[in-house]
Amino acid sequence: MEQKKGIIILMGVKFSFSIVQSSRALYIFKKLKEQFPDTYIIMRKNEEEKIGWENLIQVKPIVPISGKFRLLKNIFVTIQMTLLSLWHIVSKRVGYVILRGYETILLYPFLKILNIKIYTDYHGKSKQEYIQQKRHLRALFVNNIERLSLYLADRIIVVSNGVMTQIQEYKDKCIYIPNGIDIDAINGTDHACSIKLPDNKKIIGFIGNWEQFMKIEDLCECLKYVNNCIGVIVGEGYKADNIMDKYGEAENIIFTGKLLREDVYALLHKFDICILPYDKNDKHSLYPDYFSSRKAKEYIAAGKPIIVSEVVGRESWLIENQNCLLYESGDPKDLAEKIGILLNDEELYDKMCTNNRELSKIFIWDDIIDQSGLIEDIRGTKI
Repeated sequence: MEQKKGIIILMGVKFSFSIVQSSRALYIFKKLKEQFPDTYIIMRKNEEEKIGWENLIQVKPIVPISGKFRLLKNIFVTIQMTLLSLWHIVSKRVGYVILRGYETILLYPFLKILNIKIYTDYHGKSKQEYIQQKRHLRALFVNNIERLSLYLADRIIVVSNGVMTQIQEYKDKCIYIPNGIDIDAINGTDHACSIKLPDNKKIIGFIGNWEQFMKIEDLCECLKYVNNCIGVIVGEGYKADNIMDKYGEAENIIFTGKLLREDVYALLHKFDICILPYDKNDKHSLYPDYFSSRKAKEYIAAGKPIIVSEVVGRESWLIENQNCLLYESGDPKDLAEKIGILLNDEELYDKMCTNNRELSKIFIWDDIIDQSGLIEDIRGTKI
């Protein structure tokens, strides 16, 4: 049988297990490389975090992105990475390419001419985020690029059933690969927690990027209504400066900023309850089973009980009173009440911890990819 050669390409992120997009690509790459040794991955170079794997191609931007004229610099770096990607595609004579992000659109015409199979890793309509930010010109631009990339793709990798409902016209091209987790990395770490926490407080935590559909304010506000608790919020993102300015002086809230994966997992094991504060007013929340956040799966792998906002888009596998409690999005008093229920019901608390550890086993990366049909599709044994 002919050996399949392929390249995974992400232009907008660095190599890192601490970045969701990068981590997802690295785990898919690791699994595919076991089956197809001539598999490569291209992303931006990370000077801080070293990953010693073969076939990793790190690209250092010729022009540093930071400082003024960032948009112009990003365009220049995108062109740089496009040209370098094309060189590797041609020189290595690959048969398939997995792409993520609208920055890769310049590759599509060349891939079609070269008759290379295109897999697009698609995570939902980006235009909605830009519309909510009132960046309408950017929304129009990105929407047209995404529509073209979906049309030209031979296969579309989707991260959730909710994402698939957004592109029903392409459902026959879709391959379902939700975000997975590395249970051994989460529970096997002996890394010391770098954040000092009080010993006499219950820890209510959140980890991950603050996506636009996360209502971090719910967690911050609810701490006004609970006793003997402290909130620990890891990461940053949408409206981070405003939120930190508003709540940064609160005695019972700790903002850690971005942390490396080992620090995150060490801190996660200190949490008593984990929160998924989805915003009911965000359009993503309206699609059933839309969200497939890595943080939710990391929570359950660590055996933590979860409180999640009751929105249509929340993870369907989080069952009320089995894996989680539900609260009304935008109602911090309701969230505080649910925290109190969990902390005062030892039987319910322990049941959720046990259930969630068991549930996490279905989200192991290797199993998810094996069950997706991606490997068979690359081999050409699945239509």
